[in-house]
Amino acid sequence: MVADLERFAQRVRAERGGFFDRDRSITLVRAPGWVDLFGGLVAEAGMLSLLWPTGGGVMVALQPDPEPVIRFRLETRIDSIPCPALFLHSGPREYEDVVAEIDRYQPPRSPWWGPALMAWVALMREEFVRFGGGARVMLQFNPNLPGLAAAVIAAVAQALVTAYGVHLSPRELAITCAEGLVRFDRRGGELIGTFATVCAAANEVLAVWPHSAQLGGSVHLPAGCAIWTIRVGDEPRQPLARVHAAFAKIDRLLAGEATEPGAALVAMGLNDFLRRGRQRLSVTDSAGEDAGSLAALAMFALEEQQRGRIALALLRAAAHRAQREDDVRLIGELLTQSHWSQAVLGLTDPHADALAERLVAPAIFGVRQPVVASRATLVVFGRSDAEAEVQRVVEAYRAASGLPVSVTGGSLAGVHKAGARNG
Repeated sequence: MVADLERFAQRVRAERGGFFDRDRSITLVRAPGWVDLFGGLVAEAGMLSLLWPTGGGVMVALQPDPEPVIRFRLETRIDSIPCPALFLHSGPREYEDVVAEIDRYQPPRSPWWGPALMAWVALMREEFVRFGGGARVMLQFNPNLPGLAAAVIAAVAQALVTAYGVHLSPRELAITCAEGLVRFDRRGGELIGTFATVCAAANEVLAVWPHSAQLGGSVHLPAGCAIWTIRVGDEPRQPLARVHAAFAKIDRLLAGEATEPGAALVAMGLNDFLRRGRQRLSVTDSAGEDAGSLAALAMFALEEQQRGRIALALLRAAAHRAQREDDVRLIGELLTQSHWSQAVLGLTDPHADALAERLVAPAIFGVRQPVVASRATLVVFGRSDAEAEVQRVVEAYRAASGLPVSVTGGSLAGVHKAGARNG
């Protein structure tokens, strides 16, 4: 992966006097993809999420340009947008107007376009942040990267704050990027995605509390273990807007008034919900509204948070114990339990279920469908030597389904941890 970045840097240097100006400074940044191991879907309810920064990240080279045009180069194609479509000398334009302009200029088959441009728009909402002129940006990434949107906006935003000397804490940068994604195309999980792509360390599981937008620490994956993500098909699964609406309704019923999604359920906790909250939701369900679904979804959210807390404790214990086989296998069982609990609620993708049934082997500890915003179909946790089995199952599924199926392994640090360099 270091070699990939060095090859990209060589490409950038070769473009001095071509796409890039020969003399002006160029900033290079790489951001990882991401998946959630636990949480994810229930981040909508403010619950703890455990995140993994994947390999195969987004690489960005950015050079400020006095001309008020932002130009992107991806492979041999160059696309551009005038800066006034995004911001004026006096400050940023309204989000609604900007999104319309981004759509108007968007080239075909370019899911990276909106997230990249929203880095400018979101950062200019920060006090004293202004960009004089445009920029020239070179991009390189795998289109099947899990969490592509968060990786793109994080990489471009980090390149911008580095190139222009803007000082933002990692948390502020992650929240700013999440706001940009939400305003452009809400899929759920934007905040946890940008926290992973900005703040995560390579090969470490990152804990995030979405309700308070706080980091809960991180822990290294035990030696000899690995995580892979699988994606089936070219089109991402559709976001589950009904889940977001259901969590908002749960909170209104539990709190007795409109609240931010997650506030009432997070504050109640599992024991209080079992004592009094479940009955309140069950009464509503029995009246004919979403029969049984609200209570079941709330219970799943609280159980998922419990699974995440147990997994985090097991990972921390495994890092300090010589005998950790039982710990990591239990984490795998919790992952698989999470997947099939989602399936009971009708929240899983048929491809994820089919692969989960096939990925059973002594070296594979567990599997789980991550949140839709990750654009991944399934996450797999196992011993490092399980890769051959994972690839065998993927190849067989590719042949049987006739669909493209990709696997991403490895891990990269978030943009704050990795830093930026000059090209």
